[in-house]
Amino acid sequence: MKSLKEQIKEFLAERGYQGGYTIVCNGEVGGWTRHLDNPGGWMPGCVAIDDNGSKWIAKGGNDYDGAERWEELPA
Repeated sequence: MKSLKEQIKEFLAERGYQGGYTIVCNGEVGGWTRHLDNPGGWMPGCVAIDDNGSKWIAKGGNDYDGAERWEELPA
């Protein structure tokens, strides 16, 4: 089984994405976004990871309506 870091690297390379944020939901790569400006597009608990390894978690809201905000996780 591939590590999450390997999964992210492959996901970005296959799609030609650079920069932005890879979104991880339930331990799997769920998508990518250039800007972290739409928490409602993701379920609470999803994590956004940038190129530097900084992480934000989707908080508030619910699975149907999406999250309310992104909160940065401590390093």
